[in-house]
Amino acid sequence: MRAHELAPGRPEGRLTTKETAEFLGVKPETVYAYVSRGLLSSRREPGSRASTFDAQEVTALARRNRREAAATSASGVDLSVRTGITLIEEDRYYFRGVDATELAVRHSFEEVAEWLWTGRLVPGASFTAPESTVDAARRAVNALPGHASPTDRLRAAAIAASAEDPLRFDLSEESVLGAGRVLIPTLVGALP
Repeated sequence: MRAHELAPGRPEGRLTTKETAEFLGVKPETVYAYVSRGLLSSRREPGSRASTFDAQEVTALARRNRREAAATSASGVDLSVRTGITLIEEDRYYFRGVDATELAVRHSFEEVAEWLWTGRLVPGASFTAPESTVDAARRAVNALPGHASPTDRLRAAAIAASAEDPLRFDLSEESVLGAGRVLIPTLVGALP
C-alpha cells in the first residue's frame, strides 16, 4: 500500500502525523525527528496546530527505509553502499553498466581494474611492484603471530608497503593510481 492511498479525498494527498507514523511504523516523535533531519517536510494546516505530510514523500521514505533495512546484515551492520559505477541486481553484478561475469571472461584483472579506475580499457595492462616494497610487506606479514587473520596480514602488508612509498601523501590522481597499481601485486606477493 502507498501512503497516498491512506488519504483519499484529502487535498494534495496530505497525511496526518498519526497516519504518517503508522505508515512508517514509527512513533509520532520519530516523524518529527525525520522532519528535523530533513528527511520529511511538514506543513501546518490553516487554523490548526496539526502538521500534515506529503503522501508521496512519505512513501519514498518508507521505500528507502525498507531498502536500507534489507541491506543490513544479521549483526546490524549496514551493508549498503552507494556508488556511481556498481549495480547489484537480482544476483547479477554490473560495473559501469557491463556484467561482471562478462568482464571476467574477456579481460584480465588488471585490465578491469584500470577500466574501473580510469574509465579507459588498457589491453594488456599489468601491475608490478618494486621488490623492496614486496620484501617490506613480506617481513611485516611474517612478523605476525600464526593466528593472525588474512585481513590482519593484508593490513600489515599495506602499512609496510606505504612506508616504502615516497609519494604516499601525494593525493593527485596519477599518484593514487600508481599506488593502486603497486599495492595489488604487493599484497599478493606478501601473503604466504
